[in-house]
Amino acid sequence: PFLAGNSALDTAQEGPEEGPVVLRRRFRLTMQTLQLTVPLGVSEGQQIQVQTPNGLMMVVVPPGAVPGGPLTIQVPVLSPAPVVQQAPFPPHPMQMQAPPRRQGSEHATPLLGAVDPPEAPVLVPMGTPVADAMPKLPAALSLNDPYSGFAYTTESADEGGSHHRAAFDASGGISDARGAPPPMGTPVFYSDEELAALNQQPFPADVYTAGVKQGGAPVAGQPLPLVAGVPVAESAQAVISQPVLTTAAGMPVVNTSVAGLSPARTFYDGWNGITSCDRRLQDSVDELMLFLNTHNTRPLVGCQVEGWHHERRTRRRRVVRDGKEHWETESYIERVRDFMYKVDLTPFVYPFGFITSVDAAGLSVPDLCQKFVNDTNLLKSLAMKKEVDFDFNGLHSMVYGYIRSLGWRRGLTVSFPKANASVRVYHENWLSAMWENCCCRILCHLTLVPCLLMRIYRGDCCCHEDHAEEDVRSYFRINYQAIQVFEGIRSQLWAPGFSGAAMAMELLRNVFW
Repeated sequence: PFLAGNSALDTAQEGPEEGPVVLRRRFRLTMQTLQLTVPLGVSEGQQIQVQTPNGLMMVVVPPGAVPGGPLTIQVPVLSPAPVVQQAPFPPHPMQMQAPPRRQGSEHATPLLGAVDPPEAPVLVPMGTPVADAMPKLPAALSLNDPYSGFAYTTESADEGGSHHRAAFDASGGISDARGAPPPMGTPVFYSDEELAALNQQPFPADVYTAGVKQGGAPVAGQPLPLVAGVPVAESAQAVISQPVLTTAAGMPVVNTSVAGLSPARTFYDGWNGITSCDRRLQDSVDELMLFLNTHNTRPLVGCQVEGWHHERRTRRRRVVRDGKEHWETESYIERVRDFMYKVDLTPFVYPFGFITSVDAAGLSVPDLCQKFVNDTNLLKSLAMKKEVDFDFNGLHSMVYGYIRSLGWRRGLTVSFPKANASVRVYHENWLSAMWENCCCRILCHLTLVPCLLMRIYRGDCCCHEDHAEEDVRSYFRINYQAIQVFEGIRSQLWAPGFSGAAMAMELLRNVFW
């Protein structure tokens, strides 16, 4: 849904419930027993890949199993089970009508609207090694770039010429991590040895993306869906003490698809990411680090292409001058969208983000977690921001030039929106409940005094200690050249043709409108 087609045509439609009998599709989670044979050369405690009805899964060989001997495992399986529910009374005639369709708006978020949460647990795909799951693209040296400097003519400056520059939409939230100094003197990504170890790991479980694909747009405050096929960690301390690796920044990296997800209660923060106020995160540094590893999933990144033009229109307005009322006709310029679509860039993002600290005092991520646990402020919070390191400048130039080469001569904007880029933990109490509530926060800002008192108490001013910690970063990287990504998405780029005759007709329309 984050990258679904033309937003001007996107709608969310609810189906009607007709008649006294309502059919609802439900699912049943059952356990299926599989008989396996332990491969030769595998000893107890090692992991093997097993093909199950839900896809590949990693299974640990239990003690006592011998190579070539039998092995019995149980895997969860989702099976649809239609349930017939008899309504107690016939519905009212007005209730039998289908609800109205919610039309999309160009001022709304470029994603689908809110829908009901899924009733069934979400199946999270996992098991495929990272090296095999990443896209296979041609070598950069074998590709040519004829589009970055593409020249176009017969176009006015306000319609497109002034937009032919490699700039990003400020609302896209895309930043280049390489442009910032390395935090705390450490690299902003894994070393070659660490990448080699991570490439052999199963693909990490992404609950956020799986829930969005099945349940639609995330609604702020709605809990994340239940998942099937992914274990849940029983002891955060045991998981953190046995990581896949520990980075130079002192952060243990855990593959939650093998070690287990954090059991902390988590909610959507809209398209921004996720939030949690689970009590287990308030008292344990290990729980906090496991929670950050669980939701350190790659952000959703897209390439948004929008074509537009300006139209001169007229309108009548009432004017009162010298005590007399009369009507005047004025002309104005309005921007009209011709098309808009998005191309998914998320598969090109490496699934493991490099978690580190950018704290000015030099505190590491475990130190910041310990600071959050020790803090007694009612408005304390700890946030992790996700950044994507990639040459978006070069990709912007290629996409822009390619759309121009297809014949589009009107206004054109290429941007890179991002979602699932924030993970935030806060303390649940009566004061934070007021501050987290949107209506209460607006009321506090309108009355000024409560807002000022809360911000002083939280430490937003420089004279107090800051209790809203936002110095944790997770740096993701697209390990491809811009031209490789462009070749990977070029087949999905399009634009309607715009001939010289059409441009002449448009100029005449603007003159004689």
